[in-house]
Amino acid sequence: MRLAADQAFTFELDDAGIGHFTIERPHKLNALTRPVLDGIAESLDIAEREQAHVVIFTGQEARAFCAGTDLGELQGMTREARMAKNHMARQLMFRISQSSVLTIAALNGLAYGGGLELAMACEFRIAAPHVKLALPEIKLGLLPAYGGTQFLPTLVGKSIALDMMLTGRAVETDEALRIGLINRIAGDDSSLLAQARDYALQMAVYSRPARDAIRACVEQVGSEVTQQGLDFEDGQMRQVFETDDAAEGVQAFLEKRQPVFQHR
Repeated sequence: MRLAADQAFTFELDDAGIGHFTIERPHKLNALTRPVLDGIAESLDIAEREQAHVVIFTGQEARAFCAGTDLGELQGMTREARMAKNHMARQLMFRISQSSVLTIAALNGLAYGGGLELAMACEFRIAAPHVKLALPEIKLGLLPAYGGTQFLPTLVGKSIALDMMLTGRAVETDEALRIGLINRIAGDDSSLLAQARDYALQMAVYSRPARDAIRACVEQVGSEVTQQGLDFEDGQMRQVFETDDAAEGVQAFLEKRQPVFQHR
């Protein structure tokens, strides 16, 4: 399945249930326009409807994953249209973060502003070694408004998040990995996209009900362990234990073979 529009993006969903969304505006450092945002929303519709396992987001060419919102597009918009785009983008990032489909940002180049916000909305981030990440809106007298003020502190903590947002400084991959802003740095043994796909397949092969239950349990976690969280985990465990996948996993272990999960 393939989706494309005006050469601004492409989306492909393969037979393994892995989707690839590519922003194809390298001449604008893959900056976000309303058509690209609409394309992300439509692609997510397809991925969720088809019960895809993972969607991988990336940018065309090596210079930029996404440099943020397209300021040139904003110049041609009324104030109301700008606010509408901002609202739509913020809600889209939240939707990505809550989607039943796992999401991976494959950071092939710099991720600034809305580009980093898109990456942070994804569940996982794998970056090429040369990548830089920043929320530089303060330098324009603005603030990150696609959810960045909320996503960044949840990933790196309030102090580091404020340091990044109030200075607008860029962090390189080594620091980004250390502070928890990215999950992995890509190696030199294969392409970034190949490594992102391998990352996706490591999770896609396992039971979907178990995967969804683990994600739901982690969403309950606060600053400390609570009885409420443990009770939620117990409820999820009881539901998963009754699935075909759970029975298959145990049987396969006893028979010393690889399980064949049905993802239901």
